[in-house]
Amino acid sequence: MIRLPAFAQLPARDQLEDREDGVRTGPAGLAASGETVRAAAPAWRVHIPTVEESCIRVRCRQSAGSGPWPLTTALVELARLGVRPTERFRSLGTGRGRPLIHSQEAEWRGLAVHLESVVTSGGEVVEAALALPGMDEVVLCVDEDPWWELVDAFAAAVDATHGALVDGEPVDLTPAATDAGWRRRIGDHLGLLLPEGTEVEWGCTAVAYATLPSSGLAVILR
Repeated sequence: MIRLPAFAQLPARDQLEDREDGVRTGPAGLAASGETVRAAAPAWRVHIPTVEESCIRVRCRQSAGSGPWPLTTALVELARLGVRPTERFRSLGTGRGRPLIHSQEAEWRGLAVHLESVVTSGGEVVEAALALPGMDEVVLCVDEDPWWELVDAFAAAVDATHGALVDGEPVDLTPAATDAGWRRRIGDHLGLLLPEGTEVEWGCTAVAYATLPSSGLAVILR
């Protein structure tokens, strides 16, 4: 995890001062003076170096075969944040109960979104994933707070117990039995989503970055 230094943050518009010649240095002043206006970059406090994809993969609390389809619930909640399906959903199963595989392509703030749920572990466990492009593309379109709000809404909607922030690599969503197990797990991924209150001494390997209010998951970043 790389925290952005304070000087990298753009000043608020009301903090910009007038120049001696009376031309305001903010965007409105630039437009009035005929100078080129450059849009302010979205604000991020941390750099998450995903390249292939920025994917949140979680384990769902409900067992396979019970309750509504996770992605159906997720799409209802994510629609409140502006996520819109762009294609018809795809599913594979027996035609009864939850599908073994369920996926949906969508769009959010100009970014492609892929949603997926999969039944694993011999039909006992449901895993769900929310994938967006690499962070170099994400940070050009959204601020950090809406990103975590999206992650939180998804995790809460699918009733996630825990998960990981991955960049295309496979993820083991079996809960680690010990602190050492979680420390090994953070070495495999860019971040983890753990139940709030999970006490792990991360040392220099990772840091507890934030707690997502709706899902109650703690964000641990390497």
